[in-house]
Amino acid sequence: MADYTLKQLNDAARSDPKGFIQLSEDYYRNQVDSTARELAARRRTSPIVLVNGPSSAGKTTTTARLRRTLEKRHGIRTETISMDDYYRTVSEYEMPYDEENGVDDLESPLCMDLALLTKHLRMLAAGEEISIPAFDFQQRRSIPDVKKLRLETGEMVIIEGIHALSDIVYDGLGEMATGVFLAFDSALTLEDGTLVEPFMLRFMRRAVRDSLFRNTEVSATLAQWKSVRRGETLYILPNRKRAALTLDTYMPYETFIMAEMLRQPFSQLTNELTAVGLEPLTHLSGGFEPLDYVHHIPEDSLIHEFIG
Repeated sequence: MADYTLKQLNDAARSDPKGFIQLSEDYYRNQVDSTARELAARRRTSPIVLVNGPSSAGKTTTTARLRRTLEKRHGIRTETISMDDYYRTVSEYEMPYDEENGVDDLESPLCMDLALLTKHLRMLAAGEEISIPAFDFQQRRSIPDVKKLRLETGEMVIIEGIHALSDIVYDGLGEMATGVFLAFDSALTLEDGTLVEPFMLRFMRRAVRDSLFRNTEVSATLAQWKSVRRGETLYILPNRKRAALTLDTYMPYETFIMAEMLRQPFSQLTNELTAVGLEPLTHLSGGFEPLDYVHHIPEDSLIHEFIG
């Protein structure tokens, strides 16, 4: 876990914004490269990669970056499978309910056919062909046999999702799989001593992404947050111990961008932020130096997953 102070980050943003951004990007890139090297060394016995992590840890971008690195630097053809395709048809099971927060428990592993996923991954490791389903989010139903897939000798498959390291999947695969956890372990101390914890920084990512790409206002993201955190505590964080490899995907410069984008909605949601355990985020306004970032962020940066 890295602990940053806002003074440190403001000094870096003021003196060398390009270098500040590049240092953050290089740290993340080096972690991806190191992880890919280890995965490549394991490919003969562990052709399956399970990427797990909490909400907004950057699973989509990191999975894509790992795949490219394995292929370009190590010459390993790599397939990806979306865990979303293994959601179950809603009418075929009783939706779990989060009584604590009064909403459907959309984070529950019961919403997914993890047994089928595990079976498919075992078949791939054995060189057999599988038929991957797809999930229609409009109709909330599973469509079987949408895509055929087979791994040749020396090839790998990566699957990412909040249940990738669940006991059903991980224990069902044993040494055939390597777990990778995206930790987002970094925290930030503001000028007034307020500690912004890692999950709070992740919420900022999620709030920006949802407002920009999912037509969801910050207030709606806040309303779901306690249930999301409950799901992380129950279904994701306990499985971190199963991961052989860990990456911290936080980039220190990102909070300058997120704080500016969220300044206005946060100013109007002080009570709501406090009610869901995010009170430190009400202290962000006005504390950050202006950061010239538009021309310095790489085109393939993880941050584009959240800000476009």
